[in-house]
Amino acid sequence: MSDGGRDNSIRAIDAHSVHHITSGQVVIDLQSAVKELVENSFDAGATAVEVRFQNYGLKSIEVIDNGAGIAPRDYEGIALKHYTSKLSSFEDVSRIHTFGFRGEALSSLSALSDGLTIVTATASEAPMGTVLEIDGNGRLKNQKGKVARQRGTTVTVTNLFRPLPVRRKELERNIKREFQKALNILHAYALVPCSKENKGVRLTVTNQMEKGRKVVQLKTDGTPSLRASATALWGTRALDNVTDLDLSFDVETEKSVLRRQSQTGADSEISPITPVRAQGLVSKFVIGAGRTTSDRQYFFINGRPYNAGKVQKAFNEVYRTFNVNQAPFVIADFVLPTHACDINVSPDKRTIFLHSENNFVLALKCMIRNPSRKRFRLHGRPTMLTSTPSSRRPIKRKRNRRDKLSYHHLHPHPHSADRKIAIGRRQLETHDQ
Repeated sequence: MSDGGRDNSIRAIDAHSVHHITSGQVVIDLQSAVKELVENSFDAGATAVEVRFQNYGLKSIEVIDNGAGIAPRDYEGIALKHYTSKLSSFEDVSRIHTFGFRGEALSSLSALSDGLTIVTATASEAPMGTVLEIDGNGRLKNQKGKVARQRGTTVTVTNLFRPLPVRRKELERNIKREFQKALNILHAYALVPCSKENKGVRLTVTNQMEKGRKVVQLKTDGTPSLRASATALWGTRALDNVTDLDLSFDVETEKSVLRRQSQTGADSEISPITPVRAQGLVSKFVIGAGRTTSDRQYFFINGRPYNAGKVQKAFNEVYRTFNVNQAPFVIADFVLPTHACDINVSPDKRTIFLHSENNFVLALKCMIRNPSRKRFRLHGRPTMLTSTPSSRRPIKRKRNRRDKLSYHHLHPHPHSADRKIAIGRRQLETHDQ
């Protein structure tokens, strides 16, 4: 016993308290709440997703999709903690291809709001949908309501963070800034995920104030094209100095990773070489083609938005060797084997650990600087790439005329015109003498 008569013995926390404590770690702000709901729609196979904010999200957040809907057999467990259809064991995490997999989103939102309501209908139930009311512990409270609903699901979250007075007050005080953060993450999902998932997804985001009209914040048309999505967000002129990014390279697995694998004797899929392909859009490597800020830089791993860190820094460092006063416009999706990265790191799943990240960054910087030594298709045909240590030099292939044009178009020498003039003058002087 401690001073004051309080029992300090170690004991289990009750389930209700555990639920509310862990929920506050999964959904930490407005953008994480919206992100979780939009990811559920993508995973449900939706081709149209609408996000509706009421009063910047203070009053309510509503996400409407035309996905597969929720089958009646899943009603009871839809918002229970760690109930999911995405995986059955921990080993499945290294092979996951969906956005969500932990089964925490709806459960957490039920604990952090005044109310969580779901309206859903499967193809066999449409045009009649079922209204599911969820209590603060993620349990199904009522499923008797029926409304007109085509196939899909609508999730409505009311008064986010109301059960947490301090966090709610902070949200109210900074609501416009938090709303902009939410729009920024939705821009990321409007790019690669909307152009790749489910053969194209039409995403619409609106906000309506209490005494105002509904205002469209962003909208894509569902075309499975990254250029079309970028144009829908920023207009056609935003791509005037942007070119397609399509590069491939191999990353050598660090020896420490392989040594750890052999010591544990684990039956792992990790191999000595990891193939990587990056696709997207990037500013041309010429003066004046970049942007004054790095506000339009989006990075993805297998279509999942993530905080790039070192990868983003590598792009900016190399670009500034050609254009010192500007930052590049970058949308880069790195496609690699799922076992080569760890997405189960942070609650919002935007922090992703890459195996052999240092080798990954070195290979990336090498091929951006030297496009003639790899497959780096921007305008011409791809050339040979192997990003390996000096002891394993790649076999050089003679560049054809098309490769040479592609290389000089991407990386023109800043003084090439001056050099030609100087050479011409020297030739005239020699002729006069």
